[in-house]
Amino acid sequence: MTTVMTPTVAAQRTPGPAAPDSPRRGSRNGRNGPRVSCVAHLSRGLLVLVALLNAALVVLVAAPLPRIPLLVLVAAAITSWGLVLVPPAVVGLAAGVLAGRRYPWCAGFAVLTAFLALVYGVMPYAAAHRAAEGFGQPLAPTAYFEGVNYAKAPDGERTRRYARIGERREKLDLWTLPKRAGVRHPAVVWVHGGGWNKGHRGQSPAWNRWFNEQGWSVFDIDYRLAPRVTQLDQIGDVKCAVGWVRRHARAYGIDPDRLVLAGSSAGGNLALAAAYTEGDDRVPASCAVRDSSVAGVISLYGPTDMARLVAGTALRADPMIPRLMGGSAKTAPARYLLGSPARLVRTDVPPTLLLHGSADRAVPVAQARELARRLDAAGAPATYVELPWADHCFDVNWGGWGSQIARSAVSRFLAVRGASV
Repeated sequence: MTTVMTPTVAAQRTPGPAAPDSPRRGSRNGRNGPRVSCVAHLSRGLLVLVALLNAALVVLVAAPLPRIPLLVLVAAAITSWGLVLVPPAVVGLAAGVLAGRRYPWCAGFAVLTAFLALVYGVMPYAAAHRAAEGFGQPLAPTAYFEGVNYAKAPDGERTRRYARIGERREKLDLWTLPKRAGVRHPAVVWVHGGGWNKGHRGQSPAWNRWFNEQGWSVFDIDYRLAPRVTQLDQIGDVKCAVGWVRRHARAYGIDPDRLVLAGSSAGGNLALAAAYTEGDDRVPASCAVRDSSVAGVISLYGPTDMARLVAGTALRADPMIPRLMGGSAKTAPARYLLGSPARLVRTDVPPTLLLHGSADRAVPVAQARELARRLDAAGAPATYVELPWADHCFDVNWGGWGSQIARSAVSRFLAVRGASV
């Protein structure tokens, strides 16, 4: 039997007189309570927002990301302009310190993420500074935001047709120096990038102007784009353009014995392959040329092993690749070999300069390292410069740390190739 006990009336508490309302903390007579509460929530929210911003920036710079084009583009831009991390990092540190006593957890989060953002904003400079010392050319912080290396092609007065291939007229832009009696200028044939299926001549005017400043004329070429043609056809177009420049050397005051082939990204791949297959009947020029040899070749973040590139990146799912390469690596191994400079190394390949960013998200830095290793093993003349923290297309930021080091390396390479012979 369960007994239920109820309190007696005497034990029950008699409510006393109502106590006067006490003012809320931080308010006068309780009238400012909601306002203070709103300010507190806003302050915490701003702290968390700054912390999340810095955390997102750090992830974009430091973490491997899925191959979502927009995400990769944003990440590459932030990596190329690493100093953009410094202002939000400073704001996060200041806000965290000022609000640390009142909102310790939010402030701690803000300070931690701000510190990481500051580290990733400053470390690339420290690493680049050490690399630049090797070229005796210190970095110029004032030139960091100098400009962007991208623009439309110049006017038609500087454009020439170097070949008619099928129904297409392949053209190049002249960035030639004025002719002088008794003087022959060295020259660069520049091959644009764009993943083999896009891009155009004239998209890197900063390089063309810089080459001119160094005393080199430039012939900035177009070539046929995939998927209408294969990579081997594109290599043939590059050889055709080089042959045209050699044939017209006297008309433009060019020394054909001081001709350097250079390109970026896919253009770097085509430049290397064209230089390394000179005289190889398996990769003929797209037009009738006598000679397409060069005195040197420069590659900025160009792929060097097509089979490994396709297998190890998002290109393996790109439907354009089988058409570009004429099949898969299994069905068309010879095509992959002839389009892979790392597989074409010989002792007598032209002197080579390789420039590649250690943080390249599009073409893994292992591609350049492998070619550099093979060139060294073969005893071929080559220089490999790995740019710390630099991403793909680092030279779009013309004043960035990677671009400054790259120009120093190219200048030294050209000084040897451009010496009078």
